[in-house]
Amino acid sequence: MKQILLTILLGMLLMMPKLNAYAGEKDDAHIAYIFKNMKLSSDEKAKVRPLLQAYYKEISDSKAANKALKEKYDAAEDAGKLTAAQCDELFESKQKEQRAELDIRKAYYPKFKAILPAMKAYQLMKLANDKVKK
Repeated sequence: MKQILLTILLGMLLMMPKLNAYAGEKDDAHIAYIFKNMKLSSDEKAKVRPLLQAYYKEISDSKAANKALKEKYDAAEDAGKLTAAQCDELFESKQKEQRAELDIRKAYYPKFKAILPAMKAYQLMKLANDKVKK
């Protein structure tokens, strides 16, 4: 039994860098999408890129707790056997995630406005929150 658990744990640990690499690729795809759809100077791009990377990292981190909770209850949800308490917990977790994302967006808009004119900062925030397919 211990060997099985150790094997599963080792497998999960080996997958972690791949998941982090995927998140980085996804963020890079978002940044490329933004730069493709905005007319930014090379100086503006150089200033905006690290801020966008930090923005996407914070957004990703804000989603982690809800994602873990959803994974915890996936089997029960698929079987249609979630308890009322689990449903409440999932609902509250999603609301907390959405509030955190909103707070992050509110915090980053002035940061982008410090680098870009208001119209470009607004456009960047709209594009930053688009769903991008690789």
